[in-house]
Amino acid sequence: MKHAWDNYVQYAWGQNELRPLSKRGHSAGIFGKTALGASIVDGLNTLYIMELTDDYQKGRDWIAANLNLDLGNAEISVFETNIRFIGGLLSCYAMTGDVMYKEKADHVAQKLLPAFNTPTGIPNAIVNLKNGASKNYAWASSSSSILAEFGTLHLEFTYLSDITGNPVYKEKVNHIRDFLAKMDKPQGLFPNYLNPKTGRWGQHHMSMGALGDSFYEYLLKSWIQSMVKMFKPCKCSKN
Repeated sequence: MKHAWDNYVQYAWGQNELRPLSKRGHSAGIFGKTALGASIVDGLNTLYIMELTDDYQKGRDWIAANLNLDLGNAEISVFETNIRFIGGLLSCYAMTGDVMYKEKADHVAQKLLPAFNTPTGIPNAIVNLKNGASKNYAWASSSSSILAEFGTLHLEFTYLSDITGNPVYKEKVNHIRDFLAKMDKPQGLFPNYLNPKTGRWGQHHMSMGALGDSFYEYLLKSWIQSMVKMFKPCKCSKN
């Protein structure tokens, strides 16, 4: 971790990622061409856990001063932004109690909400930071939403509602769960593609690997999350 972090700091600080062979920063792809410091946000909780205090503080200060999606005009992946930015920020908040992380996570999540503006409420895969326009990948079974993407929002959005008091995030992901619960499951599993306009399955391709994997992962983790909340310790007086 220290080797990877130090080289990112030296050659790509503030960029989304480091290209290790060319030793250059790179910010194209799933986060558009906007330098959003994805590696900083995604790796900061690991630095904290490993007690790399100086490195953690440098990353924390960068986020506080520079992470602002209002400045971008990029098309970003809703799924990747959720697990790496919102997830990274919320994990740091959970461990440190630093409200800056909560505020930044709320800011990022607000940018993703327009993707849910579909006839079914199933979010599109890509959203434009500037105008909120959203769409799906053309290759995904005639522009369908992907199970592993729209099904991998629940943990972060639920927790964000819990700590901000804003119910909209939890409502969005609970709607996804409710919608899927009413759908037929060919061969006992959910297909990987769902059309957000018609509410019908796309190709009946199913997978516990790519395109479906993290949806099933989140089902278990979301259940654990709900149990932890249900049976959290009482804060009543010892008397």
